[in-house]
Amino acid sequence: MPFSNQVMVDEDELMEMIDQLRFNLPEEIKQANWTVQEQQRLISEAHAEASRIMTRANERSEAAIQNHEILRRAERLAHQTVREAQARADQTIQEAEAYALEQLQHLEAHLSRTLATVKRGVEALQSSQPSVESRQAVQRPAEGAEQREETRT
Repeated sequence: MPFSNQVMVDEDELMEMIDQLRFNLPEEIKQANWTVQEQQRLISEAHAEASRIMTRANERSEAAIQNHEILRRAERLAHQTVREAQARADQTIQEAEAYALEQLQHLEAHLSRTLATVKRGVEALQSSQPSVESRQAVQRPAEGAEQREETRT
C-alpha cells in the first residue's frame, strides 16, 4: 500500500512486543516507583538530618549564649566582689588609723601629765636644794666642833 497512511505490521511481531511490554512494564513501573520512593526517602532523611543539625546548632548557640551570659554574670560578680572587698579594706584602714590616732592622743595626754609631774618634782627638788645645802653648812661646823672635842679628850 504505497502512498497511504496505513502501515503493515506483522501481527506475531506486534503481539510479541505487546507481551514484552506487558511483562516488562510492570517491572519498569515497579522500578520507577522504587526510584521515586527511594528519592522521597532520601529527601526525607536529608530533611530530618538538616532538622537535627539545625536543632544541635540552635542548642549549641543557646548554650554558647548561656555560657557567655554566665561568664558576663561571673565577671560582674567578680568586679562587684572586688569593689566590696576594696571598700571593706578602705573602711578597715580608716578605722585602724582612727583607733591608732585615738590611742596616740591618749598616750600623748598621759605623757603630758607624766611630764608635768616630773617637772613639778624637778622644780620641788631644785627649790629645796638651797635649804639642804644650808642645812649641810650648819651641820658642818657643828661636826667640826664635836671632832675637836674628841681630840681633846
